[in-house]
Amino acid sequence: MTARWLDLHGPGGVLRAAVEETPVPETGTAVRTAVRLRLPGGGRVTDHHLRVAPPAPRPWPLLADVLVVRDPERAGAAHLAPGAAVVALPRGPSGCRLRCGPRRDAWVVLGAGHAAVAPWEVWASLAHAWLVAGLPVRELVAARAAPAGHPAAPSAPNRARTASARSLRCTST
Repeated sequence: MTARWLDLHGPGGVLRAAVEETPVPETGTAVRTAVRLRLPGGGRVTDHHLRVAPPAPRPWPLLADVLVVRDPERAGAAHLAPGAAVVALPRGPSGCRLRCGPRRDAWVVLGAGHAAVAPWEVWASLAHAWLVAGLPVRELVAARAAPAGHPAAPSAPNRARTASARSLRCTST
C-alpha cells in the first residue's frame, strides 16, 4: 500500500486529502483506492473505488470506477469501462483531461502544476472522491495543491511543487 496526503487550497478554505492505493496483484493495472477528504467546514468523506488502466484483463475494466488511459492508441478505451465515473486521459507531464460524471461532454483539464504535486492517477482518484462528496469538479481543478504540510503559497524555489489556477483550463466538448 502507498499513501500520500495533499492540501487543496480553494475558495472555501483548505481541504485535506489522504489517498491510499493498494494494487490488485492478479491484474497488474488495477488499484483499490481509498480517498479520505477532510472538508474546510470540518466534514469528512471517505471514498473507496477501483481504478483500472488498460490493458487490464476482464472483468476488471467492467468493474472500474476510475479508468486511466495513458496510451494514446487506447484513447477510445472508455467503452471498456462503461460504469467508470471518471475517465482520465494523461498526456505526459503537461496535462490530463478528465471526464467527471456520466455526461460525455463533462471534461476538465489539469495542467503541469498538478502533475508536479501528484501523478495523474492520484488526480483521477481525487476527482472520483470529489464527485462522491458532491463538490463541484471545477473547484478541484482550480485548487492550489501541495503535499500536506507544505505551504499553500510557496516561495519561488518551491513553486514547481504547487499547482495553481494558471496551470489549468476548463473545457466543454
